[in-house]
Amino acid sequence: MPKAATDKLSELFTAVRALPAPSQDLLVQELEERVAELSDSHLNAAQRSEIKQRLALPRRLVSDEDVSALLRKYNP
Repeated sequence: MPKAATDKLSELFTAVRALPAPSQDLLVQELEERVAELSDSHLNAAQRSEIKQRLALPRRLVSDEDVSALLRKYNP
């Protein structure tokens, strides 16, 4: 069974604590930047709502023949 993310993070933090202070500072800075990048959404509430609505729509499948015809149309 694969390890949970929290278990992996716990192991990583233990390893980081064993590093010299300058290395720890560097890793903390990098992690803070990465978390900020992943947390900051460049979308407003209306855009997020629109995305949720579109993702909730039923998926439409396109046949291989239709895809091939479309590709031939633009790249004969």
